[in-house]
Amino acid sequence: MRFESSIEINAPTQKVWALIDKLEEWPQWMPSIKKIERVSKGPLTIGSQLAVTAKVSGLTVTLLMTITEFVSERTVVMKGKSLGTNLTRFYNLEPVNGKTKVTIGGDVSGALAWMACRGGKKVSAEIAQAAKKKIERSA
Repeated sequence: MRFESSIEINAPTQKVWALIDKLEEWPQWMPSIKKIERVSKGPLTIGSQLAVTAKVSGLTVTLLMTITEFVSERTVVMKGKSLGTNLTRFYNLEPVNGKTKVTIGGDVSGALAWMACRGGKKVSAEIAQAAKKKIERSA
């Protein structure tokens, strides 16, 4: 099952990336994200691990996510597993006429895929809207 949400942000990709890259600050502007910790030391790259605690559909879940694809200022793909459900999350940034098209989504499979898909879609849209609001408000 796949879900995604896209939005155009009135800012260059470098500015949007700077917000996305400050993972530990996400809970300050993103209500569903309760905590993000870098398990791996150093900058984000393929193989980096993150512990993400989010509240989705009334449940608080912590996932250990491993980055499987990484292109600075363009793409991050990460994979994790919880409660018998496999989750892949992606964040793509695409420059469009001085603005940035942000697409956030994922794929889920397994026992609770239907619930993870519903919650993932909601959180993806929420992240996109919150990022747009935060970036465009500070412009």
